[in-house]
Amino acid sequence: MDNIIEDIDESGDFFRPFDPNEVKIYTPAMTVQTIIERLEYDEINLFTEFQRNPDLWDKKKQSRLIESILLNMPLPSFYFDGEEDNKWQVVDGLQRISTIKNFIVDKTLTLENLEFLPQFNGKKYDDFSRDMQRRIKSFPITGYVIQEGTPDDVKYILFSRINTESLILTPQEIRHALNQGKPAIFIEELANLTSFKKATDFSIKSIRMQDRDFANRFVSFYLLKHENYQPDLNSFLNLGMSRLKSKSEEELEKIKNAFSQANELATLIFKKDAYRKRVNSTDRRKPINKSLFDTISVNLAKLSKKEVEKIKLKKGLINAKLRVLMKTDEEFMASISSSTGQKDKVRTRYNKIHNLLEEILNK
Repeated sequence: MDNIIEDIDESGDFFRPFDPNEVKIYTPAMTVQTIIERLEYDEINLFTEFQRNPDLWDKKKQSRLIESILLNMPLPSFYFDGEEDNKWQVVDGLQRISTIKNFIVDKTLTLENLEFLPQFNGKKYDDFSRDMQRRIKSFPITGYVIQEGTPDDVKYILFSRINTESLILTPQEIRHALNQGKPAIFIEELANLTSFKKATDFSIKSIRMQDRDFANRFVSFYLLKHENYQPDLNSFLNLGMSRLKSKSEEELEKIKNAFSQANELATLIFKKDAYRKRVNSTDRRKPINKSLFDTISVNLAKLSKKEVEKIKLKKGLINAKLRVLMKTDEEFMASISSSTGQKDKVRTRYNKIHNLLEEILNK
């Protein structure tokens, strides 16, 4: 069985200069009680689309965290996105916050396997004296809140560097973290379309938002256009997703129809080789290539109805010409294989696929 997605180098030149003054973070005085109150008033979101399961830690690990508080040992810093002050999003510290919730708010955690305070094994929060409970709640913690007004691309860098817990966020999970609401919902809708699933042979999983990463790529290059591409790739994809915030329902429907058109055509033309680098029909089928996906899908999406009908009649020729292109054009193959986030690589592959389609349409 082939790999699902080709592992390629997507690096590119970093274009945007970074201004430290754009990092807007404040550090309010915080204690465990601060976390408790926000949890009780539903002012910390533990169940955003991008976040991991809030209860990944086993009881031993949770108990050891509470033991650290009892021993007055400092905890790692907590980070929040404070775009909405009445609903902080957890950037880093989800499992620690969930442990505090389980022990003090929900009172479901029974301490076990304590290393230095075995006398507290088997105890729940209510089993502690009022003095000990006050000591736990007044324990100081360090919290950083990313303020409203911090640019999305700067937030992206912060999210990717700050996240330290056991399951690091993928780039797409970070993009969803930064673009909650309409953009996140729409990208998920695209990823769930049957036309997309069929074109990718139902092989791209939703786990870690792999499928939404593909939909995000389409949206970004479709809306922003490859001619305007500026590295780096992740920032470009985040910008494309954020553009969805300002789109009307009619505009979103147009994008969805274009995405469906592209994937339906890709299935018709390439069958189960859609978005794959199989040069010869006798070769083993290759994994899906992300660069081929966004390049082919966006070019097909921009065809007029008349052009679509003409393409359908010449699907065999397109398939053959793409194989020739991959077999003979080293520049094109490099553009979908290594350092694919470089500006010249992006423009090379888009222009060559565009020219291929134009040549066939003009015959």
